[in-house]
Amino acid sequence: MRILFVSDEVNPFSQSSSTATIVRHLPEQLHNEGGYEMRIMMPRYGIVSERRNRLHEVIRLSGTRIQMGNRTETLKVKVASIPGIRLQVYFMDNDYYFKRKGIYQTVQNDQLFEDNLERALFFGRASLETIRKLGWAPDIIHAFGWMSGFVPMLLQTEYAGDDIFGDTQSVFTPHPVSFDAAICEAFAEAEGLTDTLPLSGKDLNHVGNMFADATISLPQIEEKAASALSFADTPGEQFEMARSVYEQLLSKVAA
Repeated sequence: MRILFVSDEVNPFSQSSSTATIVRHLPEQLHNEGGYEMRIMMPRYGIVSERRNRLHEVIRLSGTRIQMGNRTETLKVKVASIPGIRLQVYFMDNDYYFKRKGIYQTVQNDQLFEDNLERALFFGRASLETIRKLGWAPDIIHAFGWMSGFVPMLLQTEYAGDDIFGDTQSVFTPHPVSFDAAICEAFAEAEGLTDTLPLSGKDLNHVGNMFADATISLPQIEEKAASALSFADTPGEQFEMARSVYEQLLSKVAA
């Protein structure tokens, strides 16, 4: 089974929320179980030290041009290994969106960045474009956190006819909190999202829930989808929950 993890954070590179820890341990457990092939992607925030974490650029994956409204941004892809295990993390890097110090907000006064929605959309498109460039067709894409909230939607809209993602099933795990950054009509129109289901007024936790084939919430999440399952607190139980959901989704495809 091929699984792509797309996450706003991965421990130890960035760990301001509990999603970072789950995305650190869940792939390791699947790797140790055997029978799973995985890729992990996260943004390369300015707080992620390239030297300390030994990031290096993957030239063959870099250079993709991502259309963002009336502007085009160039993607750099960097990679580093998670310490202690043989798993790599691909970092989606772009100076315009991610060089700043901070994940969702400024370090100085905790003010949310005004372009967080745009940053999240870039990250989602960049992750899927990189998978296309790899030519690696995932069976499951598990999107973790607010920054990955557009990924399930993109799979069903912009990438719906792509052979790489033809049989891909999506799972979404919402961020522990909902940020004050709802989609407005102007943003949807500027980014070519107006043909999608009505998005105006919704934040990315809601968007991820709307489009994902399954949702697994965190235990402490503020607001859960009615049909959402929940991760337990221990890594072993989290592994069993995720594996069960992945297998159920693949059985639907096979049927």
